[in-house]
Amino acid sequence: MSKAVQIVRAFYDAVSRADAATVVSLLHADLHWTEAEGFPYYSGTWRQLQEVLDRLLVPLVRDWDNFSAVADDFIVEGDRVVSLGAYSGVNKATGKAMRAPFAHVWRVADGKLARFDMYTDTLLIDRAMPHRRGIGSDGAQIGP
Repeated sequence: MSKAVQIVRAFYDAVSRADAATVVSLLHADLHWTEAEGFPYYSGTWRQLQEVLDRLLVPLVRDWDNFSAVADDFIVEGDRVVSLGAYSGVNKATGKAMRAPFAHVWRVADGKLARFDMYTDTLLIDRAMPHRRGIGSDGAQIGP
């Protein structure tokens, strides 16, 4: 097993244990972290370790019960790792469960996770969350 895939697997293991200290220790100081546009926590590309904690990990714990990101397949080419898997969890506000397949593209540099790009069907996640405004599944306007 390559060193790059070991580091990526260590990240998923730390997330599954809600081990924020290990997650942070695996992230590179020169970070480029991009969630999929349309993902509830998307806000552009994050460059700071603290942004990943404050804008992603803390909200996930706050908003979801039993949230998981389980990767079960890894494609490795040098310092790049593509992981395939699925998110799942139950939204605390709605009680709705979700499962959404994902592809994550990682780049490892200096033994740390330097780049993350997420690809997922954000609608599958959005459907489990409460809505203040937008378009409902029946096409009707929701909220103000």
